[in-house]
Amino acid sequence: MSASFTVRSLANEGGAATISDHGAHVLRWAPQGQPDVVWQPRAITFREDTAIRGGVPVIFPWFNQGYEDGHMADKKPKHGFARVSAWQVDADSLSADHIRYTLDSDDIDAATLAQFVGNPNPRFHAAYEVTAGETLKMALTVTNTGDEPFSYEAALHTYFHVGDVTRSQVIGLDGARYLDATQSGFPECGQTGPVAFDGSMVDRIYLANGPLEVRDDALDRTIAIEAEGSTATVVWNPGETAGNAIGDLATGEWRDFVCVEAAANRERMITLEAGQSHTLAQSVAVR
Repeated sequence: MSASFTVRSLANEGGAATISDHGAHVLRWAPQGQPDVVWQPRAITFREDTAIRGGVPVIFPWFNQGYEDGHMADKKPKHGFARVSAWQVDADSLSADHIRYTLDSDDIDAATLAQFVGNPNPRFHAAYEVTAGETLKMALTVTNTGDEPFSYEAALHTYFHVGDVTRSQVIGLDGARYLDATQSGFPECGQTGPVAFDGSMVDRIYLANGPLEVRDDALDRTIAIEAEGSTATVVWNPGETAGNAIGDLATGEWRDFVCVEAAANRERMITLEAGQSHTLAQSVAVR
């Protein structure tokens, strides 16, 4: 492994996590005595300008190809530059259960920054804190360090490990409205009952941000999820056809995870005035 791809460990009596400096990317986490809760595929590729599959990619400052003026944009790289950037470690923050990463606008080239919504020359400071033990908490705080406002999208794109996604459900979204990204035009639909998975793609932006549970019958456990500072919840599994076509997943690995993401995207993106900060966080525990 190249020295530019450093993987760090947090380990204590409550649990353990591994995190890559590339993308400030949580690769895995498990409480003591549990199978992994944050999922990683059997093979991981570390490459500059390439996002790591699985774990918790940090999505910032746009989601997918971005959203602007009421429609999808064509911003690059996909899902923003945070997940493919080399974040700096705050050495004073390191402990057996905690790490803090930072990323600044000075670290990003001007052409990429010019894609921000509402400001072609934004100045920002991003801090990402991960605390891992019996529970996992991830918190992304963005501060506008410039003189003009800007807007951004963000998500903590968490891959949760399940024994078999077709025997799993996401609980807590009954009655919520969602945008269906598997259909042209992202039509708004209504959720009835738990979110279930039958092997077809599920890609939804729920206009809700309350506490959720992933019920996993195959592993006989419940993953409890809480978000802070989010304006939406994304639920995604590629399903069999698309999942088996993803180049950095092995055949059948689509069954092993479901993504439940604290998010602020599309019309519900975050706008920061000069000097303002916003924190997007997600906390996870096993019951």
